Amino acid sequence: MTENKLPILITIPHCSTFVPAELRRLMMLRDWQIHRMCDPFTDVIFDIPKAYVVKAKISRLVADLNRAPDDIESEAKLSTAGVVASIDIDGNPIYKTPPSMDMIMERVTNYHDTFHDKIDELKSNVKFLIDGHSMRSAGPSTRPDAGQQRADIVLGNRDYTTCSRHMTRKIMRFFEDRGFSVQINNPYKGAYLIGSHCSRKGLPGIQIEVNEKLFMNEKLHRPYKRKLQELRKTMGLLVKEIAEGIETSGNPKKSVAQSALF
Repeated sequence: MTENKLPILITIPHCSTFVPAELRRLMMLRDWQIHRMCDPFTDVIFDIPKAYVVKAKISRLVADLNRAPDDIESEAKLSTAGVVASIDIDGNPIYKTPPSMDMIMERVTNYHDTFHDKIDELKSNVKFLIDGHSMRSAGPSTRPDAGQQRADIVLGNRDYTTCSRHMTRKIMRFFEDRGFSVQINNPYKGAYLIGSHCSRKGLPGIQIEVNEKLFMNEKLHRPYKRKLQELRKTMGLLVKEIAEGIETSGNPKKSVAQSALF
């Protein structure tokens, strides 16, 4: 394996808060609101040295790397859903004047395409993908589960199209055995990233959402440093366990055992 890496790719598409100065001037949001739009500390939790890791370098407000590049805001009806959103997760308008189509497509080229090109470069080295996210402990006002408390861990496999039931339950049990509550595809099934790059018959993958109450004070937005490191260690153990399962199961296209695993 290249550089003694395990054949696991971890993507962290919402870890950054960086907004270029020329785009920041167009926004109505305060700095703390921009900061709140990231998945805080996922660049720590999912930064596993033995895995291949691809981290976002820009805020999801610049371009959401977990949305389709042609999911433009006019199609998303000025919602939080598009590759360049017009309102934040709490329903606040982002821009004084919404960006033009040319501006949106420029961001897609400069940021979105670059991130996904890097994933494509690494695919030949890996056999499983983990898409790392964090989520608020209760659903925000713009989500269908507004006000509802969420599980510690949410696993998303887009209704079992990116990862088999067997592998999903294996990961679920991994977390449950360590005392975490787990939901599958509720409230997050996974979005563009695993939808685009993963298939249970090709490169299997899963989205992992970690409840923010596990590692930070949500009101003050301050981390619990010890718990952050414990979660990072847990993710490292998960990566190792998945990799060992792959190695003992052989080639996924030829081995009956691997077919059962994935």
